[in-house]
Amino acid sequence: MNTLKLAWTFAKRELRGGLRGFRIFLACLALGVAAIAAVGTVRASIQAGLEQNGAALLGGDAVVRFTYRFADNDERAWLDSIAERVSETTDFRSMIVVERDTIERGLTQVQAVDDLYPLIGETVLDPPMPLSQAFARTEQTPGGVMERVLADRLGLTAGDTFNLGATTFTLSAILVSYPDNSGGGFGLGPRSLVLLDDLKDSGLLVTGTLMESNYRLDLPNGADLQDLEDQSESLFRDSGLRWHDARAGAPGVARFVDRIGAFLILVGLSGLAVGGVGVSAAVRSYLQGKAPVIATLKTLGATRATIFLTYFLQIGVLTIAGVTIGLILGAAIPLAFAPIIEARLPIPADFTLHAAPLFEATIYGVLA
Repeated sequence: MNTLKLAWTFAKRELRGGLRGFRIFLACLALGVAAIAAVGTVRASIQAGLEQNGAALLGGDAVVRFTYRFADNDERAWLDSIAERVSETTDFRSMIVVERDTIERGLTQVQAVDDLYPLIGETVLDPPMPLSQAFARTEQTPGGVMERVLADRLGLTAGDTFNLGATTFTLSAILVSYPDNSGGGFGLGPRSLVLLDDLKDSGLLVTGTLMESNYRLDLPNGADLQDLEDQSESLFRDSGLRWHDARAGAPGVARFVDRIGAFLILVGLSGLAVGGVGVSAAVRSYLQGKAPVIATLKTLGATRATIFLTYFLQIGVLTIAGVTIGLILGAAIPLAFAPIIEARLPIPADFTLHAAPLFEATIYGVLA
């Protein structure tokens, strides 16, 4: 104990002399820790946003999907029994045809919806109007909406007509945004929305169509999502039914964020490893410069343990200082730029302080 107390006294006196020789040490350590903490904070913020907005990303508390078919009577009866409301949609690729002097075509990802869509969230149109109004018939022609990039490509404006299969639609508005976009999967073309009932005579939804039907569920409060998932697996194990719920509203996005975050963490660790070379060089140079002081201490009777603890405590204090600076920077930078990051992210994020990435950065910094 006396050795430790004496070493701490020597260490404090030397630290009073300033940080000359340790600036590189602090800079390398702080920047490496800041990079890892910042990346981890952004990743944790996106993950928290996905968890909090799982239902909005799905467009319901849960969604049941079938490939190449609609739900049969037994499956639909079970869905109606567990949910307060069930919204049926189908998703497929098709060609929009515009007949003018020359026929123009454009690939689109069609989402045919029912009257209940959207269960959660809001569809934004330009000009602003309810989706039901956009779907209303005009002179016996049903309405439809599409994303601006597709309308511009085909030269369509509100009031123009277009064909999907054998059915003619009137473009009512431009689709600006819609729920379940982030969790809706990959599309090969801009999105178009029409009523499912209006496609019945189009010839598009027939046997062999490469389609996916989705049944979004508005579940009662307190519904046990795990129990319902287990029921779906036991009742319809071999039917091709796929269950997703708000616990993982956008699993594909979550996996992508995890992988990008892991990659960036590796980049930060690489930087920290390179910085470790600078840290090692700074410590070695500092100790070489202290050779006369060490010799004097040994002459005065200081033991090897006292000398070792003196400089070990100095480096430990500076390590804590470097890690602390890095943690402050790594936590503050994402929070400072949160409005800019959120405005450019197509998915929700919750930018607050997250303990896990800061703890992870601390571990890496200390080990470096």
